[in-house]
Amino acid sequence: MDAQTIETIITENLKGATCQVTDLTGTQDHWGLEVSWSGFAELSLLEQHRKVLELMRPYMAEGDNSIHAVQIKTTS
Repeated sequence: MDAQTIETIITENLKGATCQVTDLTGTQDHWGLEVSWSGFAELSLLEQHRKVLELMRPYMAEGDNSIHAVQIKTTS
């Protein structure tokens, strides 16, 4: 999976969000995600991270396993 695909998944599912995606290891399976979305304002940090992780799960071990790990940073 490439960075653009991940960015598209996040921004299409969290309307109005911006996302910066960084390949942490150069192997395209460990990603750093910095997501800014106004919808996070009413959520706890844990809920914010869960919201992003929900979008990534189909590509992790629970799905096609194309992503091994994500590091998430969120802001509203």
